[in-house]
Amino acid sequence: MPFQPPPRLSSVLASVLAAGVMLTVASCSHLTPLGPDPAATMPQPHHLRSPFILQDMRIQPPAPAGGCPAGYVTLPGGGSPGVCYRTTGTLVTITSAAVSPVSSFRPPPPPGQQAVPVQYGFWITLPAADVPALAAVIPTASGPPGPPTASAATSALTISVAGRTWVLVGFATRFTGRELEVSLSSRNQALQLHRILAASG
Repeated sequence: MPFQPPPRLSSVLASVLAAGVMLTVASCSHLTPLGPDPAATMPQPHHLRSPFILQDMRIQPPAPAGGCPAGYVTLPGGGSPGVCYRTTGTLVTITSAAVSPVSSFRPPPPPGQQAVPVQYGFWITLPAADVPALAAVIPTASGPPGPPTASAATSALTISVAGRTWVLVGFATRFTGRELEVSLSSRNQALQLHRILAASG
Protein backbone atom coordinates (compact mmCIF):
# COMPACT_ATOMS: atom_id res chain seq x y z
CA MET A 1 0.00 0.00 0.00
CA PRO A 2 1.55 3.39 -1.00
CA PHE A 3 2.59 5.68 1.81
CA GLN A 4 0.59 8.93 2.13
CA PRO A 5 1.77 11.68 4.46
CA PRO A 6 -0.73 12.87 7.04
CA PRO A 7 -2.75 15.87 5.86
CA ARG A 8 -1.39 18.05 8.64
CA LEU A 9 2.24 17.44 7.60
CA SER A 10 1.42 18.35 3.98
CA SER A 11 -0.19 21.61 5.03
CA VAL A 12 2.79 22.49 7.25
CA LEU A 13 5.23 21.75 4.40
CA ALA A 14 3.19 23.88 2.00
CA SER A 15 3.19 26.77 4.48
CA VAL A 16 6.98 26.57 4.89
CA LEU A 17 7.54 26.51 1.12
CA ALA A 18 5.21 29.46 0.60
CA ALA A 19 7.00 31.45 3.28
CA GLY A 20 10.34 30.61 1.68
CA VAL A 21 9.17 31.80 -1.74
CA MET A 22 7.84 35.03 -0.25
CA LEU A 23 11.09 35.58 1.61
CA THR A 24 13.11 34.99 -1.57
CA VAL A 25 10.97 37.40 -3.61
CA ALA A 26 11.13 40.04 -0.90
CA SER A 27 14.89 39.78 -0.58
CA CYS A 28 15.54 40.04 -4.37
CA SER A 29 14.78 43.76 -4.38
CA HIS A 30 17.79 44.36 -2.16
CA LEU A 31 20.33 42.41 -4.23
CA THR A 32 23.21 44.23 -5.88
CA PRO A 33 23.94 43.19 -9.51
CA LEU A 34 27.09 41.14 -9.81
CA GLY A 35 29.96 41.99 -12.16
CA PRO A 36 32.29 44.95 -12.61
CA ASP A 37 31.06 48.47 -13.29
CA PRO A 38 31.53 49.06 -17.08
CA ALA A 39 32.95 52.53 -16.45
CA ALA A 40 35.60 51.06 -14.12
CA THR A 41 36.81 48.59 -16.77
CA MET A 42 37.05 51.07 -19.67
CA PRO A 43 40.48 51.90 -21.07
CA GLN A 44 41.74 55.18 -19.67
CA PRO A 45 41.93 58.00 -22.25
CA HIS A 46 45.32 59.66 -22.62
CA HIS A 47 46.34 62.99 -24.16
CA LEU A 48 46.83 62.64 -27.91
CA ARG A 49 49.86 64.10 -29.64
CA SER A 50 47.62 64.95 -32.60
CA PRO A 51 43.90 65.59 -31.92
CA PHE A 52 41.25 64.26 -34.27
CA ILE A 53 38.04 65.84 -35.51
CA LEU A 54 34.66 64.15 -35.93
CA GLN A 55 32.42 66.01 -38.35
CA ASP A 56 28.93 65.62 -39.72
CA MET A 57 28.78 65.65 -43.54
CA ARG A 58 26.12 65.56 -46.21
CA ILE A 59 26.88 63.32 -49.17
CA GLN A 60 25.34 63.49 -52.62
CA PRO A 61 26.00 62.05 -56.10
CA PRO A 62 27.66 64.31 -58.68
CA ALA A 63 25.50 66.56 -60.83
CA PRO A 64 24.21 65.02 -64.10
CA ALA A 65 26.53 67.27 -66.10
CA GLY A 66 29.49 66.16 -64.00
CA GLY A 67 31.19 67.68 -61.01
CA CYS A 68 29.72 68.38 -57.59
CA PRO A 69 26.64 70.55 -56.96
CA ALA A 70 27.21 74.02 -55.56
CA GLY A 71 28.54 73.86 -52.01
CA TYR A 72 29.78 70.24 -52.35
CA VAL A 73 33.35 69.04 -52.92
CA THR A 74 35.14 65.72 -53.32
CA LEU A 75 37.33 64.39 -50.53
CA PRO A 76 40.66 63.22 -51.94
CA GLY A 77 41.99 60.03 -50.38
CA GLY A 78 39.41 59.44 -47.68
CA GLY A 79 36.23 59.92 -49.66
CA SER A 80 34.49 57.51 -51.97
CA PRO A 81 35.18 58.07 -55.69
CA GLY A 82 32.44 59.98 -57.45
CA VAL A 83 30.78 61.19 -54.22
CA CYS A 84 30.36 64.83 -53.24
CA TYR A 85 30.56 66.06 -49.63
CA ARG A 86 29.41 69.19 -47.81
CA THR A 87 30.15 70.06 -44.19
CA THR A 88 27.27 71.01 -41.91
CA GLY A 89 29.37 72.87 -39.38
CA THR A 90 28.72 70.26 -36.68
CA LEU A 91 32.03 68.92 -35.40
CA VAL A 92 33.92 67.98 -32.26
CA THR A 93 37.66 68.00 -31.63
CA ILE A 94 38.96 65.19 -29.42
CA THR A 95 42.29 65.72 -27.65
CA SER A 96 42.28 62.65 -25.35
CA ALA A 97 41.20 59.08 -26.12
CA ALA A 98 42.04 55.39 -25.84
CA VAL A 99 41.85 53.11 -28.90
CA SER A 100 41.01 49.39 -28.98
CA PRO A 101 42.56 46.91 -31.48
CA VAL A 102 41.05 46.62 -34.97
CA SER A 103 38.46 43.88 -35.44
CA SER A 104 36.29 42.72 -38.33
CA PHE A 105 32.57 42.00 -38.39
CA ARG A 106 29.77 41.50 -40.88
CA PRO A 107 26.62 43.52 -40.16
CA PRO A 108 23.33 41.64 -40.57
CA PRO A 109 21.75 42.28 -43.99
CA PRO A 110 18.46 44.15 -44.25
CA PRO A 111 15.46 41.82 -44.60
CA GLY A 112 15.30 40.23 -48.04
CA GLN A 113 18.66 41.62 -49.17
CA GLN A 114 22.05 40.06 -49.86
CA ALA A 115 24.85 39.76 -47.32
CA VAL A 116 26.55 42.99 -46.32
CA PRO A 117 30.33 43.26 -46.94
CA VAL A 118 32.67 42.79 -44.00
CA GLN A 119 33.54 46.00 -42.14
CA TYR A 120 36.61 46.80 -40.05
CA GLY A 121 36.68 49.03 -37.03
CA PHE A 122 37.60 49.72 -33.43
CA TRP A 123 36.31 51.46 -30.31
CA ILE A 124 37.48 54.90 -29.20
CA THR A 125 37.05 55.66 -25.48
CA LEU A 126 36.54 59.35 -24.73
CA PRO A 127 36.78 61.32 -21.49
CA ALA A 128 33.42 61.93 -19.81
CA ALA A 129 33.82 65.66 -20.47
CA ASP A 130 33.65 65.06 -24.25
CA VAL A 131 30.35 63.11 -24.18
CA PRO A 132 28.05 66.18 -24.68
CA ALA A 133 30.08 67.39 -27.66
CA LEU A 134 30.05 63.92 -29.23
CA ALA A 135 26.30 63.64 -28.67
CA ALA A 136 25.84 66.90 -30.57
CA VAL A 137 27.54 65.39 -33.64
CA ILE A 138 26.09 61.84 -33.63
CA PRO A 139 22.33 62.63 -33.98
CA THR A 140 22.88 64.88 -37.00
CA ALA A 141 25.00 62.20 -38.67
CA SER A 142 22.60 59.36 -37.98
CA GLY A 143 21.49 58.75 -41.54
CA PRO A 144 21.90 55.30 -43.12
CA PRO A 145 25.53 54.32 -43.76
CA GLY A 146 26.66 53.39 -47.23
CA PRO A 147 26.59 55.07 -50.64
CA PRO A 148 24.16 57.95 -51.18
CA THR A 149 20.94 57.50 -53.09
CA ALA A 150 20.34 59.28 -56.39
CA SER A 151 17.33 61.19 -55.07
CA ALA A 152 18.60 63.02 -52.01
CA ALA A 153 21.60 63.84 -49.88
CA THR A 154 22.30 61.54 -46.95
CA SER A 155 24.44 61.85 -43.83
CA ALA A 156 27.96 60.71 -43.11
CA LEU A 157 30.41 61.00 -40.25
CA THR A 158 34.05 61.74 -41.00
CA ILE A 159 37.14 61.54 -38.82
CA SER A 160 40.14 63.73 -39.60
CA VAL A 161 43.58 63.43 -38.03
CA ALA A 162 47.05 64.56 -39.10
CA GLY A 163 45.70 66.21 -42.25
CA ARG A 164 43.84 63.12 -43.51
CA THR A 165 40.10 62.40 -43.58
CA TRP A 166 38.24 59.08 -43.48
CA VAL A 167 34.52 58.67 -44.20
CA LEU A 168 33.01 56.13 -41.81
CA VAL A 169 30.68 53.47 -43.20
CA GLY A 170 29.20 52.98 -39.75
CA PHE A 171 29.38 54.19 -36.17
CA ALA A 172 27.81 53.44 -32.80
CA THR A 173 28.11 54.49 -29.17
CA ARG A 174 27.84 52.61 -25.88
CA PHE A 175 28.39 53.12 -22.15
CA THR A 176 26.44 56.41 -22.05
CA GLY A 177 28.33 57.82 -25.01
CA ARG A 178 31.81 57.28 -23.58
CA GLU A 179 32.80 54.81 -26.33
CA LEU A 180 32.47 55.41 -30.06
CA GLU A 181 32.79 52.58 -32.57
CA VAL A 182 34.13 53.62 -35.97
CA SER A 183 33.77 51.31 -38.98
CA LEU A 184 35.47 51.47 -42.37
CA SER A 185 34.98 49.49 -45.55
CA SER A 186 38.51 48.10 -45.85
CA ARG A 187 41.05 46.60 -43.49
CA ASN A 188 43.75 48.82 -44.96
CA GLN A 189 41.80 52.00 -44.15
CA ALA A 190 41.07 50.81 -40.62
CA LEU A 191 44.71 49.94 -39.98
CA GLN A 192 45.93 53.27 -41.37
CA LEU A 193 43.59 55.26 -39.15
CA HIS A 194 44.25 53.03 -36.14
CA ARG A 195 48.01 53.36 -36.59
CA ILE A 196 47.82 57.15 -36.51
CA LEU A 197 45.52 57.26 -33.49
CA ALA A 198 47.28 54.54 -31.50
CA ALA A 199 50.70 56.05 -32.21
CA SER A 200 49.50 59.36 -30.83
CA GLY A 201 49.66 58.16 -27.23
